[in-house]
Amino acid sequence: MYSLMKKIITEKDIRRHVSLVEQLLNHTKITVNELAEIIGTTERTIYSDLQSIRSQLPEGWDIISDQAGISLQNQQNLLANDLWEIFFKQSVSVELLKSLLFTKKVAVPDFLADHGLSYGTLKRHVTKINQRLASYDLQIDLTKYTASILGKERAIRTFYHRLLIPFTHNNYFFEDYSIHESHYFQFLKTINRTELAVETEEIFGTCWFFINTIRIKANCRLDSSIHINSTLSSLYDSALKKLYLTEGIYLKDTELSFASFCFLESWNYNNNYGQETARCLHHSPFFERLETFVEELASELSLDQLKKTSLTDNLALLVLKYHESPILIEALDRQYHRFLETYDQQYVHLYQQKEKLLNDLKKEMEINEPNFFLQLLSLLIQQTIFSIKPNLFNVYFIFQGEPSWKAFLQQELKDYLGKRVCFLPIELTDLSTISFEKTDILISNFPLDSLDIPIVYISSIPTKNELNRLTELTFKTFL
Repeated sequence: MYSLMKKIITEKDIRRHVSLVEQLLNHTKITVNELAEIIGTTERTIYSDLQSIRSQLPEGWDIISDQAGISLQNQQNLLANDLWEIFFKQSVSVELLKSLLFTKKVAVPDFLADHGLSYGTLKRHVTKINQRLASYDLQIDLTKYTASILGKERAIRTFYHRLLIPFTHNNYFFEDYSIHESHYFQFLKTINRTELAVETEEIFGTCWFFINTIRIKANCRLDSSIHINSTLSSLYDSALKKLYLTEGIYLKDTELSFASFCFLESWNYNNNYGQETARCLHHSPFFERLETFVEELASELSLDQLKKTSLTDNLALLVLKYHESPILIEALDRQYHRFLETYDQQYVHLYQQKEKLLNDLKKEMEINEPNFFLQLLSLLIQQTIFSIKPNLFNVYFIFQGEPSWKAFLQQELKDYLGKRVCFLPIELTDLSTISFEKTDILISNFPLDSLDIPIVYISSIPTKNELNRLTELTFKTFL
């Protein structure tokens, strides 16, 4: 969740502290040994870091140690995001990027004085930051007098959006973020009472609203090449103008187009659209072609139920997002490429149909990265197929023990592993008759001869570590 922010932090000790707190938030109990292994450092360093972090925690927070491990606790149901401000204020790189979010140029002498730095130290930090920013086609230009970000404004906003999504619910943006956030939530509430109702990823959209507001007020304008012109997006122009007016911004031209895309990008797939929104989506230029594609897909897979799902609507939304701003959607989703590539390989035989659809669409719209578009297409197809026909994998279970306990444990493990697992109790003599798939797993509480699949050994009463090992192996099948 915080991976991009951790990359941006140039100070190793602060980055390590952030990783430590993240692990403590994610585990009710964890040992020093486990923390050292996860973070890639020594137990001695972990002890030292924990002592340092404990001394900085705000009131109501504490790090508790006992024989079972270490836990981070709070007494007042405090927000975890409040913890990050402790570390962010200590990081030169984060503070510089925060300053550059709110202004075109930062006065370097003032920044140095405020943070007690020398110019040479700041220069070394900027060199490290620029190494991280290169993949976003951005660089910080630093002189003895000013610092500014070089790059297209849409790339700058996209970078800040991805950087700050996890921190939308705190005062990183505004002195009182909740007031500004309430403006966006009221906007959603208003449209959802009408025929323009749409389900959105609220934090995703709120973060865009914050960033656009901040950059416009800082007079950091978009280039005029961004223009969205679709009937569906224009339905929300009036509501978006009213939304930004709550921040004193008169939205028009390029900024209106960009705000429309940002809102559209927050729309969820498998959506329940209002009547007018659904009508516009179903009358989009590509909809009939997409319906044909889904029908052909259902025939190819012998899966007639596919035609009754939201797949056509999902593909129409994907195409609409691509049509309106291909550069931005590619930038926003690039972080998921590894998963997309994996899913794309699972239905290789559908490649020709997807390629044909792509070629048809390219006649009408710009697709800069066709391979990436095909991967996104595959992801939506795969999700829909799994909703109809889950991709089960086999977990074989061999257990020596009292039959009633065996039956109880078998049911517990089956429930623990979830509905994507085909849980198969077998006996030792069955092993020679089974043709194992490479994705299969075997669970046993006694030693077995070597097999071509992973064997997870458990105790008669499984331990936490044994269950965690089992979870890790089965989780790979999901992501």
